[in-house]
Formats: sequence, C-alpha cells, structure tokens
Amino acid sequence: MSKAILLSIHPKWAKKIYSGEKTVEWRKNIPNELFWGMTVYLYETSPVSLVTGYFVLDNPVMVDMNEKPGWLEQIMIRNGCVTEDDLRKYQGKSERIFGWTMRYREKFCNPKTLASFGLVRPPQSWQYVEGI
Repeated sequence: MSKAILLSIHPKWAKKIYSGEKTVEWRKNIPNELFWGMTVYLYETSPVSLVTGYFVLDNPVMVDMNEKPGWLEQIMIRNGCVTEDDLRKYQGKSERIFGWTMRYREKFCNPKTLASFGLVRPPQSWQYVEGI
C-alpha cells in the first residue's frame, strides 16, 4: 500500500472535479509529504458522506494572493472554479494558498465508506491514509 490523502470536499465541488470542469483544488495548507502522482481520495461531505473517487496530483502550486496574481495564477484561479475575490476571502489571514492541480480523476462506481480507510470520522480538511 502507498501513502495517499483523504480530502473532505463539498459535493458541488466534487461534481465539478469529476466532470473535468474543476482542475485545481485550493487549500490553505499543504501536507509535508505531497508529491507528483500521489492519490487524493475525495470524501464528499453531507449529504453524501462517502469516499466517491479520487484524483492523481499533478503539481501543488503556492500562490501569494497578497500580490497581484500573474497570468498563470489567473488561469489556475479560473480552473479552480472560483473568482479572485472569493479566493482572497478564503485565504483570509493566511500568508499563501495552495493550488492542488490534477492530472487524472475517477469517480467510483461503488463509493467507499470511511471504514474502508480505517477511519470513523472524516478529516476537517485532509489527512494521510493508506491507498486502497
């Protein structure tokens, strides 16, 4: 088994990821052990409350929203299905924000329970798990 990430996400964002519309997931922090090709499982929050699929991490990118985003950051913001203003609000007082870019995604035909990952409750944001 390999180390993976379990990411809590609202169902509306998971739907956009699975459709290919959303290719960047924004988070205020980033795991120490996050690397290209890592599997990131998606735990859809209520009312779904299941692990519905995963994406393969392409490249995590740090963005400082206190500076004017350049053209690459603007593309990433758009690919994250948010506005620059919304991203600034989400960043809040954090010094920077991280875009987790995706290179492949798949929705499970049969969603998994948290117990499949040895968990009894979902992570607030993300946590390490063993891949399945």
